Amino acid sequence: METRKFGMNYGAVLGLILVLFALIFWLLGIKEKESILPSVLNNIIMVGFLVYGISQYRDNFNNSFISYSQSLKLGTTIAFFSSVIVAFYSFVHISYLEPNLLSDILHDTEQMMLQADPEISDEQLDLTLSMTAKFMQPHWLMLMSVLGGTLMGFVYSLIISFFLKNNNPSDII
Repeated sequence: METRKFGMNYGAVLGLILVLFALIFWLLGIKEKESILPSVLNNIIMVGFLVYGISQYRDNFNNSFISYSQSLKLGTTIAFFSSVIVAFYSFVHISYLEPNLLSDILHDTEQMMLQADPEISDEQLDLTLSMTAKFMQPHWLMLMSVLGGTLMGFVYSLIISFFLKNNNPSDII
């Protein structure tokens, strides 16, 4: 099986699992700023799924061999496609499930800035909040989600690939 197709399939499954957990946390009222459980669980799921996916490809489709670079590429591909699905869910969540979320974040940001620097001028505060608001739009958040998820998957794959690589002795010259 082609690496990209395998990565797309496993990335889709990982993305759907992460969306399912996000929905469960949302329904239970568990928020990331109040609990580290969602972040920790998401990272454990991602690492576990990357290990599982890379080892499945190595053992079932590549004659139990995989180079470091192949493993890194596959892990990053899985992370990218899962990030696209999670980013789409985030867009739907922000746009339809919690439309006030962005304004709440901006309000919290304003309060934190005022606590950190009570002497801040109104002009500085307005400028900072307007810049923050520009990057808090759903399309920017989707892009950041894809980039962030892919980067995190790349970093995890750098480490995972070191342990899962198994070079084919016939490939060595």
